[in-house]
Amino acid sequence: MSQPSLPGGNPKPPEHINNAHNAPVKDLLLLATGVLLALLLATLVLAYSARWIAPFIPYQWERDLFNDAHVPFEQSSAEDTANTENDAQADAKQQALQQLMERLTAHQPDRLPVTVHYLSDMDIPNAFATLGGHVFVSAGLLRTVDSENGLAMVMAHEYSHVQQRHPLKLALEQLTVSMMISLVTGDTAGLAQLTSSVTLLSFSRDMERDADRDALLMLQQHYGHTQGAEEFFEKMLDQHGESRWQTVFQTHPMTSERLAVIAKQKQVTSSKAQLTALPSELQIKSHFLNTGKANKETE
Repeated sequence: MSQPSLPGGNPKPPEHINNAHNAPVKDLLLLATGVLLALLLATLVLAYSARWIAPFIPYQWERDLFNDAHVPFEQSSAEDTANTENDAQADAKQQALQQLMERLTAHQPDRLPVTVHYLSDMDIPNAFATLGGHVFVSAGLLRTVDSENGLAMVMAHEYSHVQQRHPLKLALEQLTVSMMISLVTGDTAGLAQLTSSVTLLSFSRDMERDADRDALLMLQQHYGHTQGAEEFFEKMLDQHGESRWQTVFQTHPMTSERLAVIAKQKQVTSSKAQLTALPSELQIKSHFLNTGKANKETE
């Protein structure tokens, strides 16, 4: 039986059968773009998942991990604070603030314990909530409000951030983004810096609106009305005003918007509702807090 004849040589493959017509540089750019888009998509998915997972993390774990409160700004020197309150006065105010928080949250379902800190050397009227259930109240805030109701509105707002796990949600989200950046760049210094400074976060406008809504409900439950809830916001609007352009670059809703929500809630309040006087322990004399106005800023 005869053997089949074989070709005399290997056939010549067509030109460019395994090669694209594009230049190598263009191929590299397309590949890099695809990788970056894939990383961006993965970051967005992980960040969204972090916000969803946060409420399922036991609150006590968060409390234990961030047991030591960290104030994320430079403290004043001894010379700067020479005219502020002494330790006994500051301790009395911190205790009074903690007691007010306990009364406000006493009837909240699934109440979360929080620790209130008094910032005696901060002249800026402010309050903020951080990881681990730490709520900070500045001396400037005590000097700004006229009644316990006005102070309670701000404190209830910060408690609502803790109750809704807003600090943890943002912390996990930012940690996820930082980890992805570190993975791409190989730089872990940024991740370490974020971990150490993540105690102060800027909440989104939706988070701020949710906190305002819950704070009004807390005031209604505690005092039986929402009178005085507008005090702090009215004074901030009078002193600083607002610009619609500024709201594009800030996380808080417009002050006028927040006042409108409060006014709507007050329409169902009895006209005979009485404000509760600010306790003497929380009143500040005018000669205090005359330093540090230009050197401290918080969210």
